[in-house]
Amino acid sequence: MTDLKALVKHKDVIIFDMDGTLVNTEPLHAKAAVIVLRDLGVEVDLMATIDQFYGMTDHIVLKTVCPHLTDAEIDKCIEQKNFQLIKLFNNLPDHEKENYITPGLFPFLQHLKDENKKCAVVSASEDIIVLETLKCFGIDKFVELQMGRNQTVLTKPHPDPYLEAMKRLGTTYDSTIIFEDSPTGIKSAYASRASVVRIMAFAHTTSSQTIEGEYVEVVDFLI
Repeated sequence: MTDLKALVKHKDVIIFDMDGTLVNTEPLHAKAAVIVLRDLGVEVDLMATIDQFYGMTDHIVLKTVCPHLTDAEIDKCIEQKNFQLIKLFNNLPDHEKENYITPGLFPFLQHLKDENKKCAVVSASEDIIVLETLKCFGIDKFVELQMGRNQTVLTKPHPDPYLEAMKRLGTTYDSTIIFEDSPTGIKSAYASRASVVRIMAFAHTTSSQTIEGEYVEVVDFLI
């Protein structure tokens, strides 16, 4: 069993991906998208194709599902989908939230806080969704930096989001460890040259995507 405390002991900065790593929000994202697509007359079971789009941005998903839509129309759909997702967050009962949280997350975050580690979240979701997700699940108070895909020109699988986070936190790759779950995210994290840990609690082992890069694999955040 991998010792998470040992992995982070000599690191100053801990960066987390969000969706699928900290919280299993994919079902909520899919539900919000289905509502918007249905209004456009598009019936699609996104949960049935979730492995195909594992770790990909909303723009890629919508462009694949609705190839007839223009980029401007897709941007409008994403805006509406985010509105629906925030409504789902706001209506999610407190007793149900723990079902979406990766086991051991809060004790691990508290350990990092006690050890004076800098913590950040770097996501391919839009900035507003990062803000609302972390707030909904009570993760925001442990995080020094929040970054969505709007913060860099290139998003995952490019390393730019993680490199920019390190820059903003005043650190380098050798003092940083990144927690990810998807092939897209791992490729991004590995390309930043930081140490990479793959969280498997909600990972898709049936995905056809190839994982590029080296990483340590753990189930969850239990310490």
